[in-house]
Amino acid sequence: MHPQPLLFVLLGAVPVVVAGFGVVAFLLMRAGYGVVVWALLPFLASLLAVAAIAFLLSRAARSDHGQDSGQEDRGRDRHKT
Repeated sequence: MHPQPLLFVLLGAVPVVVAGFGVVAFLLMRAGYGVVVWALLPFLASLLAVAAIAFLLSRAARSDHGQDSGQEDRGRDRHKT
């Protein structure tokens, strides 16, 4: 898979993650928890979730990209001889 579709996956996943944790924050606020619990914890959790998704997608982009270029180089070497 090329890196560009993975970027679009990341761009689509970030608003979903933020909206999901926004709903969690609202529900925690309505339940009567303090500011640290309903504001800070969902914010930090959303940052960690987005960072984890970005890390996984970047590893997928690097590993797929490296395999494609290696196969192309081997094919060129075979045709040169």
